[in-house]
Amino acid sequence: MTEVPFVERRFELDGGKLVVCFFTPSKAPGGEFQCRYVIGWPEREVRRYACGLDGLQALMLAMRIVHTELIESDAYKAGRLTWCDQADLDLPPTWGEGSLYDPPPQP
Repeated sequence: MTEVPFVERRFELDGGKLVVCFFTPSKAPGGEFQCRYVIGWPEREVRRYACGLDGLQALMLAMRIVHTELIESDAYKAGRLTWCDQADLDLPPTWGEGSLYDPPPQP
């Protein structure tokens, strides 16, 4: 059985697309909620999950982790990874750390 993501975002990367998928948060055996996500880099697929006290927190934390991974990538730092032709990827940033959105440094 193939699970279908409940939401995804398509970023621009080197003239193509980088797709990030988030799956419906679900309760884990330990009682926490997990939100699985996939980042479809051209050279590899990254599959991970984030945990939260409820489904919404798990989703928000998954989005925060994805945001951090994307802005720390070489592609983003080089200005090759965008969303709607802008540096702002419009995902929740790391809360409490600096300004709301930081554009990448200019090459």
